[in-house]
Amino acid sequence: MSGKSKEQKVSIVEKMGLFMVCAGNIPLMGLLSGFFMIYYTNVVGLEPAALATLFLISKVVDGISDPIMGYFLDKFPVTKMGKFRPMLILGTIICVINYILLWFGAVWSPVGKYVIVYVTYLLLGWTFDIMDISKNSLLPVMTTDDKERNSLSLFNALGSMIGGAVIGVLGPVIVADGKLESYYVLIFGSMALTLVLSISGALSVKERVEFRENNEEKYSLKEMLQFLRYKPIWAAFAATLIVGTGSSIAGGAGAYFYTYVLGDMKLMSGVSVIGLIASLVGIVMGPYLANRFGKKKVYLTAVIISTALNLLRLLDVTSMILIYISALIGGVAGGWMVPVNTSIQADNTTYVQYKTGKRAEAAIASLTSFVSKVAQGLGGAIPGYVIAAYGFVTGASVQPESINTGIILCALILPLIFGILGLLIFGTQYTLDQKAVIEMDAKINRNN
Repeated sequence: MSGKSKEQKVSIVEKMGLFMVCAGNIPLMGLLSGFFMIYYTNVVGLEPAALATLFLISKVVDGISDPIMGYFLDKFPVTKMGKFRPMLILGTIICVINYILLWFGAVWSPVGKYVIVYVTYLLLGWTFDIMDISKNSLLPVMTTDDKERNSLSLFNALGSMIGGAVIGVLGPVIVADGKLESYYVLIFGSMALTLVLSISGALSVKERVEFRENNEEKYSLKEMLQFLRYKPIWAAFAATLIVGTGSSIAGGAGAYFYTYVLGDMKLMSGVSVIGLIASLVGIVMGPYLANRFGKKKVYLTAVIISTALNLLRLLDVTSMILIYISALIGGVAGGWMVPVNTSIQADNTTYVQYKTGKRAEAAIASLTSFVSKVAQGLGGAIPGYVIAAYGFVTGASVQPESINTGIILCALILPLIFGILGLLIFGTQYTLDQKAVIEMDAKINRNN
């Protein structure tokens, strides 16, 4: 496969297509992290510890399939539509069907609720790989130009952020009454949106970087796993795992925090609106900051801000003023972090080519997906175990006061600790700063 493309300029139509693909991808996992636990404990009546075990086992087992799926996607033949777009469309259709069964299969069947939830959750992870890895592989094959990649990362981030914000704003309002019918509206409506956005977006983009099959650029599954020995690769993955786990813990505890600590889930919607506006500002800033200061510095700054805000909120956990301030400032920092993360993944893909001569977009995307899923599994499991340990009573309208301590631990304290650890690892071990990226790109261009 040639690292050069015939044309580096990416049209606004394609950028909007990438935006739609990313926006359509978000509801699948966004709704799970935000509402799945509270839905199955309060509406369906399953035990939180059993669900926590499900999150932990399924994400780790599912994550193992990611590198394998990435390996096969990189081997997938180039069609008239490209290598990744056909699989993105197929994966979207399969995921939507299984997603609906995941949410409502246990409700529709009078027996075997735990079996249904476990099976459909595992199936979702495996089928989501087809959709998600294909989506994450698009940016590196749309262009090799660094500035165009940063621009595409902006649209990628906008799609992800707006998709997540819509869920964050409308979700709490729709399901605040805790009724099953409300969840029907949320899930079926979001899945219709996912189908339209993902398929329309996939049809709008172009895989611009040409593929040329040759034995030198092929890699084995063993070689794929050996990509992890490179310092920038494993450092980025380690930071993603740790920071992502902290973020997932906070996300999993969010609905409980607003329901029990603050007493009104609808407050979550207002905070999401502030976060959305702030995130849009941050997303627009992201590519500029990355070009100006380098992705590493921008990433580190975002983690520092997020960690400091968690510390600030501990001064008064029920203060809406501090929550709004955190949503505003943290939204900006989190916003610029999204395109930077995407661009870092593209840099890691290029680094593998730089070190081995092999292009492996799906390999890096799948390994990234694996790490993210492990983080989601750990982050999703920990709140379940914690609230169970602090005495949560399934289906009860009133919970013991001890529950609030466990919720605060998950919403603020643990994310603070994980943020500090991730900051230390990425800051000391990730070597692809702005100067290193420029030098790497120059050497690859000379060789091509």
